[in-house]
Amino acid sequence: MTKGVLLFAFNNGTVDYYKMAVATAKRANQFLNLPVSVVTDNTVNPDDYNYSFDNVFIETADNSNNKGSNIWINKGRYKAFDITPYGETILLDTDYLINSIKLLDIFDIYNDFMVPNQTRFLMIPEAGQEVVSPYSYPTLWATLVAFKKTNKVKQIFDCLEMVQKNYQHYTNLHHISSTLYRNDYALTIAHRIVYGQYENTMDYLPWPLTHVSKDVKVFRDTNTSYTLMREVNHRNKLKTEYMKVKDIDFHLLDKNQFMELVNE
Repeated sequence: MTKGVLLFAFNNGTVDYYKMAVATAKRANQFLNLPVSVVTDNTVNPDDYNYSFDNVFIETADNSNNKGSNIWINKGRYKAFDITPYGETILLDTDYLINSIKLLDIFDIYNDFMVPNQTRFLMIPEAGQEVVSPYSYPTLWATLVAFKKTNKVKQIFDCLEMVQKNYQHYTNLHHISSTLYRNDYALTIAHRIVYGQYENTMDYLPWPLTHVSKDVKVFRDTNTSYTLMREVNHRNKLKTEYMKVKDIDFHLLDKNQFMELVNE
């Protein structure tokens, strides 16, 4: 059964997500030795980028998720099930920085669907686990989803489509404070619906998704090692803290930092 990585990359006028996808794809090739396909729209000219994806799938961008002048083209992730050319797929956000072969372990431990249900923030050990709302479920993270093409998994993605198309209803039902669409929340809700509102822990990744928040500065030391820096208030004085990490994959929330690191 073929294995591969699938990325969604729609540029929004502010962030070049396709360029980020190229950087992520190169690291997936290097560390995982997997082919990478991308979903984008016809505003992108792949010839402008020095990389050839395994496949480039063109979809119409959904620009409806916006707040003021900010636009997040993050809808349509449910199409991954039908689009992917692979029998086993790792669906990643483009700002996931691969630094190891860890993701390959998923293929040995999962049945047909796997998603992180726990997170850790580097340099912020006190950070708690996010919930969809105080009245809802602990959040699942669509940053990283592994799946096979089974009937059960199709139900999850079909339900994800239903939740997206009725997202206003679900924000009301779950008392979600923001009406902006989030794949994490939609996937969390869809996953519970498919299992009759029960929690199926068998679908959970057995290690936490590692985040690096926007208030942590990251400096690259080598291709897989980094120095992290954060200023914290200690007894009303700013104190600079440092951490070194090596061979650890992480989700870098600051997209500008992501591009700075991969362009060095």
